Amino acid sequence: MWLALAAAAAVAFGWLVWLASQRIGYPFELEWMEGALVDHAARVADGRPIYCAPTPEHVPFLYAPMLFWLGGGLIAGGVDGLLALRLVAAAASIGVAMLIGHWVRKETGRVLPGLVASGVFCAGYGWLFWWYDLARNDSLFLLAMLGCGYALQHGGRFGWLVAAGCATFGMLAKQSAAMWLPAIGIGALILDWRRGVKFGIAGVGGIALALGLLHLLTGGWSTFYLFEMPTYHGWEDKWLYWTRDLWPMLPLVALGLVGFVAGCARGQARTALFLAAVGSGGIACSWLSRSHVGGFQNVLMYGFGVACVLGVAAAAQVRWLATLLFAQFGLLFWFDFASPPVRPRAVPPPAHRQAHEELLAYVRSQPRDVFVPAHGYVSSRVGKAASAHGQAIFDLMQTLPRAANGVLDVYALADEQRLAQMSPRVREALVSFRDGMLQAMVTKRYSALVLDEPIAPAYVEMFKYGILGPDMQPNTADDLYRRRPGYVISDPHALRPPVGYDVHSPLAYEAR
Repeated sequence: MWLALAAAAAVAFGWLVWLASQRIGYPFELEWMEGALVDHAARVADGRPIYCAPTPEHVPFLYAPMLFWLGGGLIAGGVDGLLALRLVAAAASIGVAMLIGHWVRKETGRVLPGLVASGVFCAGYGWLFWWYDLARNDSLFLLAMLGCGYALQHGGRFGWLVAAGCATFGMLAKQSAAMWLPAIGIGALILDWRRGVKFGIAGVGGIALALGLLHLLTGGWSTFYLFEMPTYHGWEDKWLYWTRDLWPMLPLVALGLVGFVAGCARGQARTALFLAAVGSGGIACSWLSRSHVGGFQNVLMYGFGVACVLGVAAAAQVRWLATLLFAQFGLLFWFDFASPPVRPRAVPPPAHRQAHEELLAYVRSQPRDVFVPAHGYVSSRVGKAASAHGQAIFDLMQTLPRAANGVLDVYALADEQRLAQMSPRVREALVSFRDGMLQAMVTKRYSALVLDEPIAPAYVEMFKYGILGPDMQPNTADDLYRRRPGYVISDPHALRPPVGYDVHSPLAYEAR
């Protein structure tokens, strides 16, 4: 049975390698935020700050800096931006798969269950929308958190110190660590209270030192983006995670629960409770992250990664339980091998590449800078100033008040009295971005504004004065920018990214 499961694991690994080899060097965005993350890392390579007052060229994402630091180092060494960040993510994903397998081997004393556990994680590639090799920070975060749990259980005499280092790294990879680390800390106290206390002191100290230095070096902007701004975001239906997202990993969850009961029955309650704390922390982190506005399937990786450890380790303890792993592989293989239109394409069609090349050609042809909020790493790639990304701008705009119907009141941007009622940092951020955008448009620093159709109405409304001029009326002599007929590429819908927000059909508002 375990040899058959190992064969399934080998299939999952081979499928992942085959797809990733076609994706990792793809020169354009596979997910709509990838290019903007490259723009962030390029700032590190150039010695410019990540966290600062927002401008038309750069509004920081609500992401911790570790991916930008590592990717920026590779870019400074001559690696292309998208490839640099994808290499970091892919290396972290390989590390996660290896750590999962090693942890299960430690728990079971057998090699085959460890190989199967790594294979189950590989099989989740398609279910998680091929996130393992995208230029995103989730794999780095998961590697740090699993490393934290492993070090506390199997790290030996100084495992608590290694775990504290992993906790600090995890917080710098993604601030979602704040939702997972308390559970790990409680588990550590149950497993060995002395080790747990040492871990708590060192972990809290390391995180406080790292975030404190970041706060001082950025003039407080890092704290604003990483912790204050997310508080303005709302929540979606919190029950959808349990009714929609969790079912593809239910066999692993069921196995983990059985393993907990079996561990307690064998007199290993402390270890079982520690593993349960680590596992429940990962599940809770996925749940809360998914329920936050903007949460996508990538955050399911956290609970899934730790479930691969607990579920397969439990299956190795009771022979008949291993049969559930066949069901787990079957569920995940459906997502891996399902073809469009059931599932998106892992590798974009040739039309996607052609659409991006046409967009690059249009931006390159303009005599001055071009504002392209829906596609990062486009304007900077052709030697023009980078553009703030639409998602980062959306995140910033969440600090605005809402109208009676719940829609963001963008007119508050022009109301100094209402701005005065906001916190000083929020007001400074909004005014910095507003004035920078209006100044750039009124002086026609931008030759064109390239706005994809799904987001164009919001931007035209938000910056009506800068586009339409003093009379605020379209198609008059006072217009500063006027819409160019048609689209800037021949196949408008070909620009759609395989993953993420569905941006397409770029329109151009050209300076008159």
